[in-house]
Amino acid sequence: MAQSSSVGASVDMYVMIIGGTIMLFLLASGIIIFMVLYQRRMLEHRMSIQAAETKHQQELFYGTLEAIEGERKRLARDLHDEVGASLSVMRLLVNEVATFAEKPSELEKSSSKYKTIIDNTIDNVRRISNDLLPQGLEEFGLEYAVEGLCEKIMDVSDIEVRLSRKDVKNINNTISLAVYRLLQELLNNAVKHSEASLIEINIRKHNSDLLLSYSDNGKGFNFNEAYQKRSLGLKNIETRTKVLNGTAKFETRPNAGLKVEIQIPLSQ
Repeated sequence: MAQSSSVGASVDMYVMIIGGTIMLFLLASGIIIFMVLYQRRMLEHRMSIQAAETKHQQELFYGTLEAIEGERKRLARDLHDEVGASLSVMRLLVNEVATFAEKPSELEKSSSKYKTIIDNTIDNVRRISNDLLPQGLEEFGLEYAVEGLCEKIMDVSDIEVRLSRKDVKNINNTISLAVYRLLQELLNNAVKHSEASLIEINIRKHNSDLLLSYSDNGKGFNFNEAYQKRSLGLKNIETRTKVLNGTAKFETRPNAGLKVEIQIPLSQ
């Protein structure tokens, strides 16, 4: 009887050992399966992030191309429509001069037209040249060029521009030109689309960064919709900032104006 109890205890022990082994095996298998699935999910997540980053970089690249092509087209259009047209008219007037040799009054009238067209052509060439390289930027710095830009916006629109700046001297030409272009894009968009009456701009140094703050009281817009539609103005601002390793934050909604915070490291 004692031997039978001993055999039964041995069987129970073997069953427990086998059962424990199976449980440990199942537990280990579960952990392995969980780790495999987890690693797979993390890999998929990482790949989706990389795909999103690649897509974003492509959008920035094509945005840069669009901005460059847009500026080239605008320059070509200005040269053709304004300078080219003025030169064509001057050519016609030059051909007419010979016919007025014996008519002093007609010659004087033609000469007056000729001078007016020359003056207009000179003004257009200066404007196009200023668009390519802002007047006074290299000679007098960012502060001078930005002041001129704000004054020009107030001259051609009913918008009041309030500009404040601090410690913006001695900034290298590359960053100065980039900031000027960013501000030019923002102001042009405001004149064309915002219906704003007031714009406030603040440019300052903070530690090793240059900060540009812009705000207007215009009609605002849905940022996500505008961004998905590849609004060229937004893309230009984002692209120009990214090229300088900076960041651009937009805050807007319908009937709430637009706020933009741009941060650009000065140690390029």
